[in-house]
Amino acid sequence: MSDISTSRRGFLGAAAGVAGFLLRPFAARGQTQTPAPTAAPAPAVATPTPVPADPRAEALAKLARERYGKFLSAEELPALDERIAALERRGVRLRAVKLANGEEPAAQFHAGRR
Repeated sequence: MSDISTSRRGFLGAAAGVAGFLLRPFAARGQTQTPAPTAAPAPAVATPTPVPADPRAEALAKLARERYGKFLSAEELPALDERIAALERRGVRLRAVKLANGEEPAAQFHAGRR
């Protein structure tokens, strides 16, 4: 686990990513009322959990499973792994962008009347 940043910023970023996933409403995570059974239910096919390629994402997914796994169903655990891997990939892409010292954030301000 020495690959994970031990700074406060790194820890808070990882915690915010996990908390953002876990705090979404259940309907947004795909949990709805149980539909009425159809004539012939499809056999359950076990899908392997996607393995995050990045060791940092793998460590964060392991941490999230240990802490919050008891609150998630078997269908949500692979989604958690994929979401954490996606967050880590996005972070790598953001850190790869090099900004010059004089570059300003892209923000637009519009004054509106009340």
